[in-house]
Amino acid sequence: MKKICVLLVFAFSMLLITAKTMIYRGNSTGWSDCVITYDNGKFYRGTSTSWSDCIATYNKGKFYRGNSTGWSDCVATFSNGKLYRGNSTGWSDCVATYSNGRIYRGNSTGWSDCIATYKNGKLYRGTSTGWSDCIYTFSSEDEMTPAFITFIAHSFSFLL
Repeated sequence: MKKICVLLVFAFSMLLITAKTMIYRGNSTGWSDCVITYDNGKFYRGTSTSWSDCIATYNKGKFYRGNSTGWSDCVATFSNGKLYRGNSTGWSDCVATYSNGRIYRGNSTGWSDCIATYKNGKLYRGTSTGWSDCIYTFSSEDEMTPAFITFIAHSFSFLL
């Protein structure tokens, strides 16, 4: 019995260590439709977790280009529900706002400025939650904070 408990604890801890969030195109959860893998603070192309496939790194509210966490490589800052260009948190540098599961253009929270809606592990175009408007499906909601959702909606729309 002790051996089984030790094996179960080991298996569970390995799952926690290797936990990844896969982000799939549309409603799919098929391996070939995985466009981004988030693992341990890094966003990778497709299903890869290779150093060379790192698209962005997240660290303390900031998103950096590739594997870097250097000041000059900061592409976005997330603070108080807003995504800003680079290291700025100035009003004029706000590119997106996250509020109640919706992502809006700039500083707006107006209905007509809604670019995406996040609900039940899926990101949809505009205010829709219809299956045909699903942009991305997330394999896990545990890692998906408003910062990540807003960054993905704003930064990775070119992958569609």
